[in-house]
Amino acid sequence: MDDDLQIEQVLSINVGDSRIREKGQLLLIGSCMPARFPEIIKEFITRDGGYFPLHVCLEKDHVNQVGFKIGSIISYTKLKRVVVLTIDGSPHCVQLHFVLEDVKNHFIQDIEVEHYVVEKGSLFKISASAVKMARHLSKIQSIMNKE
Repeated sequence: MDDDLQIEQVLSINVGDSRIREKGQLLLIGSCMPARFPEIIKEFITRDGGYFPLHVCLEKDHVNQVGFKIGSIISYTKLKRVVVLTIDGSPHCVQLHFVLEDVKNHFIQDIEVEHYVVEKGSLFKISASAVKMARHLSKIQSIMNKE
């Protein structure tokens, strides 16, 4: 990781950490992001009054553990907004986007969630609808069949 970026791991932080509560906003990033795109991370950390950053690797950690932890963090710290930022095309990272939408839709409806991915150095904002669509291969195939 970049020396300037001291980002803790999701599963290693207390769910009620006062630093998260003080920021009121959380930035969840794929663990490989800081080494590859430190400037994008730094820019996101300072956006909109600042975010508390945490990293996670769903290649290493199970999605269910991470989802439970994220839901607990949001609940205990009374967060209002979470931004997810990952590498595009990773079958592991895409799960982080799925987790946040599940937490929002099933447990904490009033949380604001934004999704971003980096593809070949370019940043893309992703809608919640696109995240939902990515979970349904039959729908994607149907759209592709119409092309």
